[in-house]
Amino acid sequence: MPTTHPSNLPTDSFRGMMPIMPTAITSSGTIDEASQRRVVQYCLKCGAVAIGHFGIASEYHKIAKADRPRLTRIILDEVAGRVPVFIGVTSSSAETSIEFARQAEEAGANLIMASLPDGNLPDANGAFSFYETLARSTSLPIIIQDTPATSSLLTPELILKMSREIGGIRHVKAEGKTFIQKTATLLAAADGRISVIGGAGGKHLIHLLRLGVTSFMTGTEALDLHSAAISTYLRGETDRAAQIYFEQILPYLTFYLDYSEELLKWMLSERGVIDCPQVLMPPAAAPMEPLEREELQWVLDRIEWRKKWPEIP
Repeated sequence: MPTTHPSNLPTDSFRGMMPIMPTAITSSGTIDEASQRRVVQYCLKCGAVAIGHFGIASEYHKIAKADRPRLTRIILDEVAGRVPVFIGVTSSSAETSIEFARQAEEAGANLIMASLPDGNLPDANGAFSFYETLARSTSLPIIIQDTPATSSLLTPELILKMSREIGGIRHVKAEGKTFIQKTATLLAAADGRISVIGGAGGKHLIHLLRLGVTSFMTGTEALDLHSAAISTYLRGETDRAAQIYFEQILPYLTFYLDYSEELLKWMLSERGVIDCPQVLMPPAAAPMEPLEREELQWVLDRIEWRKKWPEIP
């Protein structure tokens, strides 16, 4: 039985941050439940309107299959129905994604997020068939996760066709090449059938807000800053939102986006949200050079970023 199943929470539209959490581990590589619960509390304190896990920022492809149910239970239990929870189900095969979707629904999740199978990308017809089959396997709303690897395949035309013909498709997180134009095209033609969620680590956040995007899956490492920019913009204070973006977010992003796997956990550890900054093995890239780390630290000091948990924000 699910720990919580707040089925009455709204899932059709969001206004604010929808962070995808990292997977907190100990120095020995096991799940750190206490730190994972603190990440949930940190997201809630920073004003998250939904919380997700098993995305790229969660290192989903390196999480042991046996650990997924426990992590899902921890997150749902700590959220305790205060905001919707979305669970990523992307895997190397459609069959495994369907299995993960059913597990998420049984556990009490509110939405699922799925990219195309990362082991063998289909063609456009195969992509449509994948999402159609996934929608038939669960009653949960679906977030299409576009990525740099799928952006050429998941065209606006295909996404709009799926939103019209597949009942469970409710949202798309548009990333990859030319995602600004893709976002604009989707917003202009969606006619309310599908919402577009911003991503790309916060790159072009202010520009997506100007296009009309109201929700974002970015910025867990500095969720207070990203949330401040979005909420300020949505209140109509566009100049102040732009100031936050250009003066506090963009300076650190110039380093962060090249080392996001490493720096996400390091920054959360520096703020006391998680105990261990270690990534799941194997790491996605070589570590940041010491000189670059020094320059990043100088930037973080200049933007007065080092607020500590539990005072954040």
